[in-house]
Amino acid sequence: MNRLGVSFSWRDKSLADIVSCSRSAEDAGVESVWISEAWGRDAFLALAAIAAATKRIKCATGIVNVYSRSPATIATSTATLDELSNGRAILGVGSSGALVIERWHGLRYDQPFARIRETTAIVRQILAGGQLRFQGDIFHVSDFRLAVPPPSHKIPIYLAALGPKMLKLAGRIADGVLLYLCPLPKIADAVAEVRKGTAKAKNQSEKVDVAAFLPTVVSQSQEKAQQAIAAAIAYYVGGMGTYYHRIVSESGFETQANRIRAAWQSGDRAGAITAVSAELVDSIGLAGPPDQCKRKLEEFRKAGIDLPILSFYMPNNESAEIARESIKALAAE
Repeated sequence: MNRLGVSFSWRDKSLADIVSCSRSAEDAGVESVWISEAWGRDAFLALAAIAAATKRIKCATGIVNVYSRSPATIATSTATLDELSNGRAILGVGSSGALVIERWHGLRYDQPFARIRETTAIVRQILAGGQLRFQGDIFHVSDFRLAVPPPSHKIPIYLAALGPKMLKLAGRIADGVLLYLCPLPKIADAVAEVRKGTAKAKNQSEKVDVAAFLPTVVSQSQEKAQQAIAAAIAYYVGGMGTYYHRIVSESGFETQANRIRAAWQSGDRAGAITAVSAELVDSIGLAGPPDQCKRKLEEFRKAGIDLPILSFYMPNNESAEIARESIKALAAE
């Protein structure tokens, strides 16, 4: 069976819905469930609920940022989740961006690459057990040790990466990389940057896992499916900084990206969604009938994605049943 993950970024669904869908994913043979964290639910607590209700599916943060928690807090939360889930924890971290860190958390967004690098190193050392002493450009930690037995195995760490520099860093220091809204034509370039980083690492024998969040709506109604994913694309291209606008522009959709951003920034949310074409949706996610989505999923795999993660972002009160049906259809390939 091909590898598959799922991610739930719902705002209007209950935690009970997310837990229920995670159980459905486990029953379908899905490998991992990823929970993001921004201004909604705490990722570790949500995953704790999922872990308590499941037996096999891996429980992953997808992602938590490295500013609002200290490395020691991230490490202890990860160790606790791993204990609760009987060894199923995966840690996904990222630097997020100035919009989130400065406006929402009230923290200074500085030195993201150094912070990611040092956080990853500190978390690894803490989870390995023993007494930690770390002196870096940002963090100076001494005499820290887990007061409980450390995990008996290596917990995978995935880095969310957008631009070339972070992709190389992920290839150098992480077990996996997480892509999001990366258009199909740009995936090969992203994978190449990751491999460049891996080539510079001390241990070149381990292949870095390339995972990608793919906005997904499997439905016989092509229009309904595309509309849901278009809303997600409009939000990120129009309102979440410059990166998503740039990568969409560089993938052959510059005119659309400019229209999306102009509409969003003027307050015309509906206009921003309308500016997202079917071609752009098809380049970024999975939208439409099951057979069509299966073919597109295979295209992402052939482009270099080791672990496709079906990402359910449904801002228009879509039923959780759509997620269950989507999982059932695509996990059965």
